[in-house]
Amino acid sequence: MFTKRRIATFVAVLATLSLLAACAPATPVVIEKPVVQTVVVEKPVVVEKEVVVTVEVPVVLPAPEKRLNFMLVQHALCAWDSFWCTVEQGIADAAKNMGVDVTVLGPDKFDLEKTASLIDQAVAARPDGIALTVSDPVLFKEPIVRALNAGIPVIAYNAGSGPIKDGIPYLTYLGQDEYQGGYLGGLRLTAAGGKKGVCINHQVGHVGLDARCQGFLDALKEKGLKGEVLSITMDPAEAQTIIGDYYTANPDTGTFLTLGPAGANPFYAFVEAAGLKAGEVFHGTFDLSPEIEANIENGTTLFGIDQQPYLQGYGAVMWLAMVNRYGITPALPVMATGPGFVDKSNVGATPQPDKPVNLIMVQHALCAWDAFWCVVQKGIDTAAEQMGVKVTVLGPDKFDLEKTASLIDQAAAARPDGIALTVSDPVLFKEPIVRALNAGIPVIAYNAGSGPIKDGIPYLTYLGQDEYQGGYLGGLRLTAAGGKKGVCINHQVGHVGLDARCQGFLDALKEKGLKGEVLSITMDPAEAQTIIGDYYTANPDTDTFLTLGPAGANPFYAFVEAAGLKAGEVFHGTFDLSPEIVANIENGTTLFGIDQQPFLQGYGAVMMLTLLNRQNITPALPVTPTGPGFVDQSNIAIVKALAGEYR
Repeated sequence: MFTKRRIATFVAVLATLSLLAACAPATPVVIEKPVVQTVVVEKPVVVEKEVVVTVEVPVVLPAPEKRLNFMLVQHALCAWDSFWCTVEQGIADAAKNMGVDVTVLGPDKFDLEKTASLIDQAVAARPDGIALTVSDPVLFKEPIVRALNAGIPVIAYNAGSGPIKDGIPYLTYLGQDEYQGGYLGGLRLTAAGGKKGVCINHQVGHVGLDARCQGFLDALKEKGLKGEVLSITMDPAEAQTIIGDYYTANPDTGTFLTLGPAGANPFYAFVEAAGLKAGEVFHGTFDLSPEIEANIENGTTLFGIDQQPYLQGYGAVMWLAMVNRYGITPALPVMATGPGFVDKSNVGATPQPDKPVNLIMVQHALCAWDAFWCVVQKGIDTAAEQMGVKVTVLGPDKFDLEKTASLIDQAAAARPDGIALTVSDPVLFKEPIVRALNAGIPVIAYNAGSGPIKDGIPYLTYLGQDEYQGGYLGGLRLTAAGGKKGVCINHQVGHVGLDARCQGFLDALKEKGLKGEVLSITMDPAEAQTIIGDYYTANPDTDTFLTLGPAGANPFYAFVEAAGLKAGEVFHGTFDLSPEIVANIENGTTLFGIDQQPFLQGYGAVMMLTLLNRQNITPALPVTPTGPGFVDQSNIAIVKALAGEYR
């Protein structure tokens, strides 16, 4: 369905990811440099300026069993705007599933001044977390910062642009990814047979609508196809005429993207007037309406793109619970709830909130013989208990990919409501996964895999670490700390994941105008130490080091000790955690360890399949990152306290 994976970048605030889960004594956290994060498939979003905000973070300890109290502040309510009924249903369902208390505040009519005052009202109540709509980042900034200074974790949903663009260091923003909606929509239209295309924009200059068109144009360009933007007015008759005149002048145009009913309705009038039939043009649109749904059903429109407001409300509560209970933070500053594609397969589907759900998970390893998987299992069990679903976990009794592949067929034969699995070998696993998909069973990958595009298997999404972004974000953190010239110490050059980590690191340094290179070491600790030492002797101006796990970190520590280097003389970050890495984070030698947050992988796989079955909610993007999650001196105590169970 999609082309090869590229990278869509989003920019986050440095240190935001661990900001509110901190366990260290209250100290100022100064956010000085932007960090670029990835959601999934394409082009960069340009951030105009960096954000400098200082907030004091008090001691916040994780409390897995604590009864939590959250407050949500919205600029609108279900009582007077029906759109918000769906959002509030998501809030209520998440609160019930997770056993938390939630209060929703909002004005009795659209009034942003009143909404801003309600944020302060929420802060005064000292809840365990606040979620809010950043409807006016300028007006809302001061009350939100007051919440952060009070040590209250804050998440934005539905309205906002993320912590960087909004200039407010909240944890993440949950909402539609406009660019990706256009881009993925463009890929769907070209996959259906569309050639030359046009994006019909009813409000050129609107940032969100322009982003939708840009994504669409980039998708066509990637396929070697021509595309352009057609500006129409808000007057339906005039818009129909503009579309008709364009088509008369460009009869080879067969691919159309509209950005909502304001473009879709005049497009339908044009299609009828021109006598075009379903299949003669390829049309997709943003948003849903009775007219759009009718045209999806009759085949004129291939899809409508939904921002999935239920998921915005549900996700806001879920993430606040994750932060408070397990010290788990969102991997990205923008967590996409959309695009959610509505097509013939799911248009008109009604929620079944009480539907019994039976899921099967297939893993290449088990808790019984690999301790890492006990944390994943804990996530699976926690989600299953909270959401009231049945989950069976299958895996071999030792590492055996052939056996694992056969277990996928065993799972499909049981006809569950969904299968989540580790795509440990996309070539070996492709046929059994496709058999499951052909049987109508939704499939999600977690922990092992690269996403449906790179794996070449059309499952729904992959939940796991984004290796490139781990290296990239790590590189930005190291340069922000003062690093100048860097080296990525790779203990297995040629390993796709490790090479991606190094490439991200090198790209981060290059972006800052700094030099960097890759140093290949062996798996022998003594030999690796010698290689690192020899490199440093030949390159004494190198002060920035990234290792890719304990196999590189441990010989690096031996080198540091032998060279008599002290914390602060070199800047070091690493992937993964181990007793040695934890100790060196604590003593300041290592600035961070990058955690893939395995609890979230298991939890998220169960949650996504359950929401799909009960609420028709689909994953927004082909890759749903659970990491990088940065562990540093601000949150290392949390990780130690929950190690082996939740971290």
